Amino acid sequence: MQLIPSLDLMRGRLVRLRHGDPKQATFYDLTPEEWVGSLAAAGARRIHLVDLDGAFGSHRQGRFTAFPARFPGIRFQLGGGLRDRGAIEEVLNLGFDAVVGTLAVERPSALRGLPGDRIIAALDLQGERIVTRGWQAPSACASTDVFEALLTLGFSRALVTDVSRDGTLEGPGIEATAWVAREGFQVQASGGLKALSDLAPLSEIPGVVGAISGKALLEGFIPLDDPRTRMALGGLA
Repeated sequence: MQLIPSLDLMRGRLVRLRHGDPKQATFYDLTPEEWVGSLAAAGARRIHLVDLDGAFGSHRQGRFTAFPARFPGIRFQLGGGLRDRGAIEEVLNLGFDAVVGTLAVERPSALRGLPGDRIIAALDLQGERIVTRGWQAPSACASTDVFEALLTLGFSRALVTDVSRDGTLEGPGIEATAWVAREGFQVQASGGLKALSDLAPLSEIPGVVGAISGKALLEGFIPLDDPRTRMALGGLA
């Protein structure tokens, strides 16, 4: 299993939100480029970027579009505001390894024909209900119906976020992660990660291939200079 750093970006700055709420935002003085450089030096092989301006309906950011070319040793996946097929194709053509989005939840048929290994469905859960658009809107469909539609179309990669734990450092949402993995997805687990010890229970769940960490890495709860962190960052996903 791989530890995947998350960079949430708002107005060009690094930020972390609590429960996905823009009113509960913590901004960091470190620039995104500096932080990616530190992660690259620590051996990160995959980084998750989130365009929060796009997620909340503002104009999508362009600052990070050069990251794949600037850091060729890292696979970048991008989410936030990718609400139509054209936007997704544009990001993939820029060299991003994969896109993460809720279009796969809202209109999975719109992605028909795109490579399944480059689409990661954003399954953001409040209880057993999927929420979208910056976690502000509940999906009209039952979660299990969404799962079935995605798998039928060949999209078996998912990023599962337990919204109640995001940005809280209260530990990962084991139940939500295990539920989606049991349905047949290859899961990246997100939300609540605080310490390296949180990786162990996630790694025991069949189908979980990665764990997303934003705040814990940024604030040193998971130290970059720990050999165990470097090993986890270089893991396979």
